[in-house]
Amino acid sequence: MMDATGSTGRSLGVTRLGWAASLLLAAALWAGPVWAEPLTVRLRAPDATVAQRFASLLESAGGGRVAVVEQGAAVTLALGEAAFRAELADPGHGPLLGLAVPRAAAGLVRPGCHCSAIWRGVPLATQLALIEALMPEAGRIGVLFGPSSAWAPPLTAPRGRLLEAVLVPGPARLAPLLRRHLPDWDALLLPEDDVLFGPGAAKLVLLTSYRQRVPVFGPGADFVHAGSVASAYLDPRDLARGALDWLEARRRHGAWPAQGFAGHYSLAVNDHVARAYGLSIVERARLERILETSP
Repeated sequence: MMDATGSTGRSLGVTRLGWAASLLLAAALWAGPVWAEPLTVRLRAPDATVAQRFASLLESAGGGRVAVVEQGAAVTLALGEAAFRAELADPGHGPLLGLAVPRAAAGLVRPGCHCSAIWRGVPLATQLALIEALMPEAGRIGVLFGPSSAWAPPLTAPRGRLLEAVLVPGPARLAPLLRRHLPDWDALLLPEDDVLFGPGAAKLVLLTSYRQRVPVFGPGADFVHAGSVASAYLDPRDLARGALDWLEARRRHGAWPAQGFAGHYSLAVNDHVARAYGLSIVERARLERILETSP
């Protein structure tokens, strides 16, 4: 009996060591390849406090791969459109990556600029995948977008779905277009757009949609807290991980990747609103896996 117990104890010890080794290996793989020397990065943002917080996130996520410095940096990161434009205005700016730049400003990245950009917001396909999981019966999905939105036509719908995109020229047209189109839609999907869907628009959009019994998805965490069903969104940690991906690609290939979305997103779900619409109850882990496979 004692021999059997001792054998079991040793087996459990080996199992624990195996699990520990697996966890260490997984952590190393997530952190990415070890760089010979930390890459020196100069960070620019309109707000010094925001810049300091993001620098801490970047260095933490980088695990020693990057060091934020003021002088002699190999690469400049510009946080936001204003900082990106300001850096581009300097003809000797060097390698430059814009962070959280609106997709409407994609024209700033030109051939020969030695620059690229990570857009604000999340891809259309990511939000549509959340709708598919939470509201599989939604056959006709409306999208309201404007000139400053994170998505631009043509918009591609998944098989079995009809995607109806409506251009909203400005905030003044939001209410009449909502009243006109909501009765035809099963769900309403909103892109990231500070012009159309700022804090003042949430009450209008959400109350109008609720009266028509049309669930709203997107455009971000603030809308979800106010009454949208769910949304993927880009938070500062996601942006820092995306920046590391762009920096790693440039280190490997000697050139920036094409501008695009970050590839890392967070999830917000309003369970109370989902239940009010009678939507599918989906495990959060399954929804988070959708974000992990997004472009």
